[in-house]
Amino acid sequence: MAAPLELFPRARVNPEGFAQEQAEHFTGRRLRIGRSGIVHEVAWRPWLGELILPVPACHQGWSGFAASGDLIATDDPATCRKCAHRAAQLPLAAPAAQAALFELER
Repeated sequence: MAAPLELFPRARVNPEGFAQEQAEHFTGRRLRIGRSGIVHEVAWRPWLGELILPVPACHQGWSGFAASGDLIATDDPATCRKCAHRAAQLPLAAPAAQAALFELER
């Protein structure tokens, strides 16, 4: 009997090769998520076994898998305020006071 045809062919990822490729792309660099203009510092997180992958240092989430090109390496300076704060490059400004919707009588 012949093997069934796959309706949606899946790309196979070699975990070791993928992790090595990501390390080459992101070591000593920063990253962008998708088409965002925000540049994040890179942190490394465990993936499979001893393998690690780059992620935004500020823990910014994103939808997708880095293999699909969601994370883009860049040499641009970090513009993410959370990443800058974590790297002690820029203190976070105090949040602006919220304007009152109406005056309260006391």
